[in-house]
Amino acid sequence: MGTQVTVTVTAENEEIGFIHIEEALAEIRAVEKRISSWDPDSETSAINAQAGIRPVPISRELFSLLSRAVQISELTSGAFDITYAALDTLWRIDGSMAQIPDREDVAAVLPLVGYRQLVLDREAQTAFLPKKGMRISLGGIGRGYAVDRAKDRMLDKQVPGGTINAGGDITAWGTRVTGDKWLLGISDPLNIGQVLKWIPLIESSVSIVRANSQFVRRGETSYGHILDPATGFPVPGIQEVTVLARTAELSDALATALCVLGPERGIRLIEYLGDTEAIIVDSDGIMYWTSGLELDRE
Repeated sequence: MGTQVTVTVTAENEEIGFIHIEEALAEIRAVEKRISSWDPDSETSAINAQAGIRPVPISRELFSLLSRAVQISELTSGAFDITYAALDTLWRIDGSMAQIPDREDVAAVLPLVGYRQLVLDREAQTAFLPKKGMRISLGGIGRGYAVDRAKDRMLDKQVPGGTINAGGDITAWGTRVTGDKWLLGISDPLNIGQVLKWIPLIESSVSIVRANSQFVRRGETSYGHILDPATGFPVPGIQEVTVLARTAELSDALATALCVLGPERGIRLIEYLGDTEAIIVDSDGIMYWTSGLELDRE
């Protein structure tokens, strides 16, 4: 997944703890092997390779994940869209991009983006991208999914408590060895080092997305790594998004969507959903949050 993964567990002793940690990491690696578009042998890569050619038989696991991704796309009015990956041919935020794509180039690729074009045949258990050049990437949901799977494995092993953090996609269960709850500190963007509130993570997950954590700069303009599927350009005006939800898969996908939706539409969506909370920090450091968090910046 190209990101650092940290696992903490409560255990009877250090030896057992390390065994469980390795089991969790092994599960994350296995999920990555199955779904990463960067792995040429993955099912996702097979779908991309056969775009415009034929449907690809896929596992029940991937079919279910793709179906949930489409549901989240519907829920977010397309702000979350795994078919954005066709734009990766233009936007290479890893530093290898020689120049910023012009609007004509982006406009030429945009017809290849659109989750409604992805054909999922439940009876045949296949996935099909109908146009040559279409691609899917699970980068906006896959890490959260992998974290959830690793947590499920820990629960199957009856590990009483722990946290898993994969590059800002975090889940927690149980308590610390002391019996204390796992806590998430909400930082004040205008006062570095100051925590506005400690939020207990009780059988829940959180995803933190920094929209410009990966970027390229051309002149006075920075271009971040999160693309708006509607425009084909990096999203402007967002510094950081935090989403709390029941699963890391959902918090991961919603955090990506909120970067695209922006503060007003994003907070309104989360309030509508219920059982989720969010904080959005715009590029000026102004914070927006859902009513359930009851933050106080005074």
